[in-house]
Amino acid sequence: MRGRAPARAAALAALLACRCAGARVTVSADTARYPVSLSAVVRDKSGRLYDGRSLTKVGSLNVQRKPVGFAYSALTAPSNYDISEAVNSQVASSCGEAVVNLAISVSDACTVLNFFPVLNVLPFWPGCVPLNITGDIVRRPETGCPPAAGR
Repeated sequence: MRGRAPARAAALAALLACRCAGARVTVSADTARYPVSLSAVVRDKSGRLYDGRSLTKVGSLNVQRKPVGFAYSALTAPSNYDISEAVNSQVASSCGEAVVNLAISVSDACTVLNFFPVLNVLPFWPGCVPLNITGDIVRRPETGCPPAAGR
């Protein structure tokens, strides 16, 4: 029995050090009425490419969400986050035509919850991932405010 004590202690130490809390989420823009690009380049309806030199920034997209996960992030509610509604409303209100330079980042707002000693190794302990989704709302300089903007 004495030979098992160090192995148990090592297993307990590894378990306490693993800090498994968190969440998992997929970001999409499936029903966005405007093009969304992770780069500074975007196509118009005809397929012509526009880059940062030929676009005018008219606003900034800013979306935040904090999905919560359980069972070591296997169960996250909601696991899919569609930003289409936010894209549609923010681009329209800025009189834009597209979103470029879309960036998805995670802040440390849930650090206390995700790295809580001892309890975060339990599958029912919640974790979260605070998402910050940003981008530049742009339009072509030769175009006016699109009709979809309602202006």
